[in-house]
Amino acid sequence: ESLKVSVLKADFSDADHLARLIQGHEVVYNCTANVKFHLSMEDHRAVEVHLTRRLALAAVKADARRFVQLSTIKVYGCDLPAKPVDESYLCKPEFPFEKVSLEREQVVQEVAAQAGLNFAILRPAGTIGNRDTSFLSFLYKAHRGGSFPMIGDGTARMSLVDTRDIGRAMVWLGTLPEARGQVYLLRAYEATWMDLKEAIDRVRGVTAKVRRLPPGLAMGLARFFEWVTPYGGSPWLTRLAVRSMTANALFDDSKIRRGGFATIHDSLEETLSNAIADLEGRKN
Repeated sequence: ESLKVSVLKADFSDADHLARLIQGHEVVYNCTANVKFHLSMEDHRAVEVHLTRRLALAAVKADARRFVQLSTIKVYGCDLPAKPVDESYLCKPEFPFEKVSLEREQVVQEVAAQAGLNFAILRPAGTIGNRDTSFLSFLYKAHRGGSFPMIGDGTARMSLVDTRDIGRAMVWLGTLPEARGQVYLLRAYEATWMDLKEAIDRVRGVTAKVRRLPPGLAMGLARFFEWVTPYGGSPWLTRLAVRSMTANALFDDSKIRRGGFATIHDSLEETLSNAIADLEGRKN
């Protein structure tokens, strides 16, 4: 409701109800996701897979023209080379969240094959921006406390993108005829974890102290915290977080750019300024 858009309450368990809600709308943008990462595979699948299937089938029943699925680069896993990869790179998910994210894409493709769903899938790079509550929120809170957590030397390089450009790309894919049945990566710029730390320093005007944790120790702690934390809880550290902070994650989004889309928020500091202002506003 805070976005000042029309909000309809949905019974996500009822496919017919979902179809009635979609009726009369041309494009369905599926951004549903479980915000918890530490879940059993079945709990992960309840939203990422089973709900996605119901929504996709409802879109077909309601004669929606296009179903645009928001996905993630995590479908590739963390074992990536030190150079950018494109949509053709083999997906090798290792952790539950990565595996179920790939299953979600496969469900959309299955409904397309079986029921004629017209779909497009967007895989954004690491996300920073307004209303994002993922890794930046954690790093921001630590920075406000005077420190910046870093696993290893902070030199792993990652592709990043502003949430505002993700929204623009989703809308664009809903209108592009040739996007039917296609998967697209999206990135804006690259940075290391140390680059990110120094950019937050500049935006906030405060130099935080780096708190380093050796990767081996971090992975051991992550296994322990995952083991002692019940499903549905929030482990202090996870194996996926450790791998994400120590592995390269570079992506080539030439495909979407050849199609005519371009990001407009191409400055890490501008994105961080916007995101931190949003976090400050929610804190107050």
